[in-house]
Amino acid sequence: MSTPTIVAGALWLVALWRLPSIRHSHKQRSLALTLVTLAAAMTFEVSQVKEAVDASVGADVRLSPLLKQMLGVTSAAYLLDFVIAVVRPQGLARRARLVAAGVTLPLMLAFYALANWTPGGPVRLGGGRDALFPLLYMTVFTLYIGVAMVVATWLFLGGVRHSRTLLGKAGLGFLGLGTLLGSLYALQRIVFVTVHLASGASYPGLENLFSTTLKQATALSVALGVCLPPLSVAVEYVAAWSTLRKLRPLWAQLTEAAPYVVLATAIGRRRIPFRLERCVIEIEDACLALREYVSVDMHTKARRFVRQEGVDVQLSDAVAEACWLRAAAQIARNGKRLRGVEYPPLGVTGRDRDSELSWLRAVAHAYLSSPVVFEFVRQEQSSISHEQGASERISSHDN
Repeated sequence: MSTPTIVAGALWLVALWRLPSIRHSHKQRSLALTLVTLAAAMTFEVSQVKEAVDASVGADVRLSPLLKQMLGVTSAAYLLDFVIAVVRPQGLARRARLVAAGVTLPLMLAFYALANWTPGGPVRLGGGRDALFPLLYMTVFTLYIGVAMVVATWLFLGGVRHSRTLLGKAGLGFLGLGTLLGSLYALQRIVFVTVHLASGASYPGLENLFSTTLKQATALSVALGVCLPPLSVAVEYVAAWSTLRKLRPLWAQLTEAAPYVVLATAIGRRRIPFRLERCVIEIEDACLALREYVSVDMHTKARRFVRQEGVDVQLSDAVAEACWLRAAAQIARNGKRLRGVEYPPLGVTGRDRDSELSWLRAVAHAYLSSPVVFEFVRQEQSSISHEQGASERISSHDN
């Protein structure tokens, strides 16, 4: 299997994967059409396809280069539309872009029809009195591709720093690399044409090598860049599922002691990020409710106990939090809220999203499995029982 066939096949796979998203939004529609037109353009690089198309209309007409390059212009227009929708949602020179694409395609058709093409091989400047038309054709095509790719490169690479995920940054980076290679493709076409016009020398083998390599590298880089952001979404989904699975046991324990914090609205099982968000909210609401059953002294005792037990410094705050939370949950089942006292502070307060989830995972692990937490709660229960027994004996003696 030839390299052009592999490249075209890879592009069609990515294009068909993204095609269903064409109805979702303007941005997704532009991306899907970029991939379809780019895949179609690269299909004309496959020799069997190129020969079949040219044979169907006559070898002298050589329709395949025109179709390939017009599809390339269309793909560049849609790609530019996509990057502007991503990086500059407020828009960027929309009317100028429409006019440029609307003028470029008819001019390419006209100049191609008037050009005196060299029979066989890649598209050349031609010769004789009609050499002007191939030059005009190549000028219009190269100018549009070059300007579009330079602008897209600037936007893609400028948008990398605004992406919030590593894979999102990598995706924009590969898209920027692809458009940069597209810019180099346009530049090398200009160089070879200039050399030919200035000296009459031509290097068809070298020109074809540069042109083919840059086109294929551009297409593959764009395809890879398109694949990475959805992969980022999948990674985030799996991470959310893993975090939810770790937090659910803590949620069950805390909401059993404070069931009134649980929201009544049901959520679909597949909506993992939304379920995680709700789980976190209800855990934090339960913590706020349970801390009303203990005073700040309980928090101080938990921190002191954790230090005495030699818990690692990096985990000590989370383990102390789990200690007083578990004790508060035990008291909440049978006790009453305390009034007029200072309540324990919540360790989750003031954290960003990643730190918040990391903190809750550490608290959940300690709450459910730390021997230090179980021992602290056992001692607190013994102390409370002892105090209650002493209070009952005093009351009986007074009577």
